[in-house]
This record gives sequence, C-alpha cells and structure tokens, in this order.
Amino acid sequence: MPTAFELPALYPIVDVRGDRASVEALERAHALAVALADAGITLIQLRAKALAAGPLTELACSLVASLETRGCRLVVNDRVDAVLASGAAGVHLGDEDLPVAAARELLGAESIVGYSTHAIDDIRRAPAGASYLGFGPVFESPTKAGAREPRGLDRLAAACRATPLPVAAIGGVTLATAPDVWAAGAASCAVISEIERASDVAALVRAWLVAAAARR
Repeated sequence: MPTAFELPALYPIVDVRGDRASVEALERAHALAVALADAGITLIQLRAKALAAGPLTELACSLVASLETRGCRLVVNDRVDAVLASGAAGVHLGDEDLPVAAARELLGAESIVGYSTHAIDDIRRAPAGASYLGFGPVFESPTKAGAREPRGLDRLAAACRATPLPVAAIGGVTLATAPDVWAAGAASCAVISEIERASDVAALVRAWLVAAAARR
C-alpha cells in the first residue's frame, strides 16, 4: 500500500517542449528547477512529453542530484523508466500511460504516483495506488490552449469532495486565483506558465508561500 502523501501548496511544473530540445533549453530547465528549490519549493514535476529517453533521463539524473541537496524532490511526468534510472521521487501518469498499479509495483510503496483526471467520473474511477490526483484544466491554460474546456471552480470543488486523495489543480492557475483554488478544496496548485514568465522566480515563490500560509 502507498504511504499517505501530502502535496505542497505550490507544485511547479518545469516543462521542456519539443522532441529535439536544445542544450540551452535543457540547461534553462535545470536552472529554473534549481532556482525554485533555492526559493523554498519542496516538490517539482519535470514534464517533457516529446523528449527522447536519453536526454530526458540525463536531465532527470542531473536534477535529482541538484535538488536533493536543496531538500526538494523530483517527479517525472509519464516516464517510469526515467524515474527508475534517475532515482526520482515518483511519476505523474495520465490515462494513456503505464497503469498506476504497474507503476506502483515497479516503484514501490514509498514513491509518489500522481494521476491526471479531467472529470468527476475520472475521479470516481481513479485507479487504486495513486498518491494524489491532478484535476483540470481549471481555467484556460496557456500551455494547452483549446485542448480541453476549462472545468471551473465549481467542478474543481466537486472533484475534491469526490476523493479522499489530495488534489492538485492545474490549468491557468496563478497567484491571483490560488486562494479561490485552495478554497475549493484543492491541496495544491500545479503551475507552469506563471513560473515560466516570471522575471524574478524567487520573488514569485515567496509571494506564493505567503499566500499559502494565509489560505483559508
């Protein structure tokens, strides 16, 4: 059985786009993750949907080594093989990825296994063995514009009520909307775009942490 898991209020996602990401792009991803950890982030997801196994695993290995010394853990989107090779803390899966039960068998009870959902029915059918559930997009997502209709805060609240697992809300969530997202029941805000656009990552993280400490 997986151990109980507590999501941090802010769950940054470092997104590497494209199947032929440049060395510079990979270095930027690494630098962003380190900056987040230095600012006080304790859990980061590496998302590289199209990146080949070799460079993804190299990046994951490099991040695990850098983040561990800063008290931050790494979750890798989709790729259980990269988790196993790098020693990352866990994986985040969707319904087209390796089944949660298989990932849990490979990674063990102590690993983090997240699972993406997009509707209440997904929540209710979520496979056993997940540590937390992602739900979204809550708002229009700059990362996946037009891919799915925004679910909104009411459906997020219903999703959170439908599961005992912690829920990470994703999709267009910003510091300005985070209090409403937390009030709807989400344990965490998974954020990509606002962090990518930040001119001062440390200042943004500090503001998020202050807001999280004051959440209702």
